[in-house]
Amino acid sequence: MSALRRDCGSVVVGWLVRVVGALLFIAVVAFDGISVGAAHVSGADDANNAALAAAGTWRDTHNIQQALLSAQEAVTDSNETVLSTDFSVDPNGTVHLLLKKTATTLVLYRIGPLKKYTVVTIKGESGPPA
Repeated sequence: MSALRRDCGSVVVGWLVRVVGALLFIAVVAFDGISVGAAHVSGADDANNAALAAAGTWRDTHNIQQALLSAQEAVTDSNETVLSTDFSVDPNGTVHLLLKKTATTLVLYRIGPLKKYTVVTIKGESGPPA
């Protein structure tokens, strides 16, 4: 009878370890997913703010290089970059740009084939400021 009682304890511990492991896995996957989603949301605001800064500079100078520099300076997050290859200004002063942002994750950036999901590209647009 005493051997049976010892087996019951190891079964409970084994089961508990599996449950904790599964919950830990779910938590890491959820954190990485939320991090990538948050990068999209915060990146959209930052891209539009950079476009607004560039539109203001374009209105004052009509210099595309200075407008691009203003957009790049408006981005303060080290994980964000305004892509100069996709920067344009319409004749009416509307600025279009792409912002590349790298999401902070626990696991995705460490796995080669999944690393591409940590980098998001967001379109920013702004008309000339009033």
